Amino acid sequence: MASRQYERLSHEGRVLVDQTMEQLDPLYDPARGLVGMFYHSRRYYDNRSSMYYALALLLLDAPDCVEKSERIIHAVLDTQIDAPEEIFHGVYRHDGAPVPAGGVLDYRRLGLYGRYFADCFYERLADAFRLKLKHAPELAEHAGRIEELLRSALFESTPVVWETYEPNSREFILMCLAMLLEHFESRLAPATVQRMERSARLALAGAVERSRSGFTPLNTNIQCMHVFELDYFGVRLHVPEYREYALQYARGMLNRYREFHAAAEFNSPTYCSVDLGTLGFWRRYGSCEELRQLGAELEEGIWRDMMAFYNPALRNFCGPYSRAYELDHSVHTGFNAMLYWALGGEKYPWHDWSIESDSNPLLVLGSVCIPPDAQTAVFTPKEDVEIRRQFRELSERGDPERNDALCTATAWITPELMLGALAGSENPSHQLHPLVIFWRCGNGIGTLKLLRCWPDGGMHHMHTVFFNGAVKKSHADMDIRTDVNRDVLYFFEIECPGAAGSVILPDRWQLPGLTLRLRADAPAPRVEKISDQVIRISYLAEVEKPETMRMRFSLDAEYTG
Repeated sequence: MASRQYERLSHEGRVLVDQTMEQLDPLYDPARGLVGMFYHSRRYYDNRSSMYYALALLLLDAPDCVEKSERIIHAVLDTQIDAPEEIFHGVYRHDGAPVPAGGVLDYRRLGLYGRYFADCFYERLADAFRLKLKHAPELAEHAGRIEELLRSALFESTPVVWETYEPNSREFILMCLAMLLEHFESRLAPATVQRMERSARLALAGAVERSRSGFTPLNTNIQCMHVFELDYFGVRLHVPEYREYALQYARGMLNRYREFHAAAEFNSPTYCSVDLGTLGFWRRYGSCEELRQLGAELEEGIWRDMMAFYNPALRNFCGPYSRAYELDHSVHTGFNAMLYWALGGEKYPWHDWSIESDSNPLLVLGSVCIPPDAQTAVFTPKEDVEIRRQFRELSERGDPERNDALCTATAWITPELMLGALAGSENPSHQLHPLVIFWRCGNGIGTLKLLRCWPDGGMHHMHTVFFNGAVKKSHADMDIRTDVNRDVLYFFEIECPGAAGSVILPDRWQLPGLTLRLRADAPAPRVEKISDQVIRISYLAEVEKPETMRMRFSLDAEYTG
């Protein structure tokens, strides 16, 4: 028999929970007490997916759900690091990751600028090292392995954010702990509840230290979770200063948002879907009216921001994206689930499984409120719509004194074709998508995106590559300035049915359903067939050829159906 919480859900909410159970239940490993997924022939055990599965078990009151859920909870809490003097205090380790090196990074004495200058120093060292390897023929065949050893030595000798520990793991696990305690405490053993509360104290202590120190900035989605958790556990654990800090932090978030009516991860389907899902928790569980109102204003604003870029005909958000994974938003966002849940299956029936769907059991314990004009935008066709918006980005690894560059996003949307470009960004993240094109391609969609990487394919953060692009109707310009002391590969990745049959000429790319006329001030490109549906057109900026460190592209797009 399902739980009371499950019975109170709408039909759509129940479908989302059922969907998660169907996907995760076969992946549960009782020996480890965790959900394990296969990546490159290796089984990877994921803390977050495991916690979402524990929520699904209790929501559905599945057989042995309490025993299984407690097994999962303890297995996840076993991965938490208790190291009060370290920057990684309270984080939850990823499967296979070593415990980060302790006693070597005094982040309090390093202060706000320590991580930034350490990053810059290592990049300069590594860049100079690569150039020396490049000019040592006797080492050429071993250069890749030597670089790998250099990086592994760094990771073993000092904690490196995102490499040896993930600070955001605290917020993601705390969301689940809060909902397990809120709705299912009576079903869990007192010892389990006590351990969950202790884990929350550790995680919050580390998270607050992170947010106050500024050592590793918080992205908007993490800020949203951070505020909710401080408020929720501030009440539960009787720590009034956490509630006060949450309210202060939320006020600051809203003040920054109001400047340009934009979040730092501007027009980012993956991250903004987490923002919106979490802001619903502010409204539903917030301990005071002001916090609930602050959450409602942010939520309404981000919905309107996102739907301005939404194209109902292609059922995707137009670029550019300050941060993104896959372009097709049905692959790696929670938007389809939220729209299905909020609007109902009759109006919006699409809720296929995506990478974010394992969080459905958490999502439905919150609340989604879409403003009426944003709901209308879900279905209203966009004909020849031009958009120009400004926002302040967040460069996680940027100079702390200037890590909020003012950016301008421009876009053009029609039912069959849409283009988006970004200017002013200084974001070193490999998730930046400064130029994006979508078009209707047969019964599917075609996409083009501009990205960067090292020549070996690595896509680590880069200090600094500057993209300056703009869109005007079917035309896009992009200027790229490389301020990095090593080679960088820029590439247009094109994905569409039949992409391998495209004709790529110096001044014209004939793709299925789309022709791009091109003017390029850039080195000769390399064209690669990645698969039948993906081709890549690459341009190499070589540090020893200064003329290649500045590239300009001008594209005219013609939809050919």
